[in-house]
Amino acid sequence: MEPLNLEDSKKLFLSRVFGPKDASCPKGLETEMHKILKKCGGLPMAIISIAGLLASHKQSESKDMWERIRKSIGSHMESHHTLKGMRDIVTLSYNHLHHYLKVCMMYLSIFPEDYAISKDRLLKRWVAEGLVAEVQGLTLMEVAEAYYKELVSRSMIDRSGEVVTIYDGRVEMCRVHDMMLEVLVSKSLECNFVRLVGGLHEGMPYDRIRRLSIHGGEEAEDSPWNTTAAWDSRMNGVEEMKMMDRVRSLSMFRHEDHTKLLDRLGEFTLLRVLDLEDCTGIENKHLKQVCRMYLLRFLSLKGTSINKMPPEVGELANLETLDVRQTYLEDLPETVSMLQKLEHLLINNKG
Repeated sequence: MEPLNLEDSKKLFLSRVFGPKDASCPKGLETEMHKILKKCGGLPMAIISIAGLLASHKQSESKDMWERIRKSIGSHMESHHTLKGMRDIVTLSYNHLHHYLKVCMMYLSIFPEDYAISKDRLLKRWVAEGLVAEVQGLTLMEVAEAYYKELVSRSMIDRSGEVVTIYDGRVEMCRVHDMMLEVLVSKSLECNFVRLVGGLHEGMPYDRIRRLSIHGGEEAEDSPWNTTAAWDSRMNGVEEMKMMDRVRSLSMFRHEDHTKLLDRLGEFTLLRVLDLEDCTGIENKHLKQVCRMYLLRFLSLKGTSINKMPPEVGELANLETLDVRQTYLEDLPETVSMLQKLEHLLINNKG
């Protein structure tokens, strides 16, 4: 990416700190602004990250605060403008988050690179995973919305606009910058927050897996692990399955052929989140296994080929979100009415 000139750097920086309507530098801060921009070297991601950090502080016009932030930027960034320098700035922005926002950001490492994420899907998953704190007078989704807005205001999450679909109407989408994703993946693997299989960021195996994310498509082909075949082989091992019985969250992205894993869904007995959106290979026979996941809170079968839901779905007593849009389902069994905790039922069909 080509560096911005000074004038464009100033416009980007000020619009991110003060908003597009107030994009002028307060008196007394011009010198600090120029020092910060010099360290950012015209790199948009660096400018956006630091500006988002400044904007998040209540004293966004405090000279002392601007000076502290400027001094925390690595000095090597000023002369070399390296990828490492950019990564350090992105990490700095992450490190200034409250703990609850750090966890929500790490959760984004589950999704593949350049993946457009539905805001609604993300917030419901945060809630199902227990990442959202209870606040008196607010629903959990309202609190999750507040988390999301703060991360957007800090430029940690990028709103990528709305997509209009024939099934869902207007859907707000978001994503994270590639550099930010690298930092999040590193943090996630470091603390065993998520285990990635396939794609460009696959991590080493861990003894205890809590969240399992399986990437497919072109990312799997580019992965040095060549995991599409290797993972099926590993899944056959009894020792591997001992790890799987502790998994709380299973996500599969753009996967064409993982029948062995799908056939063993029933062994993921403690799942809270099962996200199989657009996953090929899922069949009606797999749903009976899913209906034995009694702790399940979030279930997405959106975009799959299922055409019948078993009556056992009524036994998922903890289910909060059921997404069966863009499937071949024409109706749902009456037992769905037994799901007393169900708050979000999303349904239409491909017919």
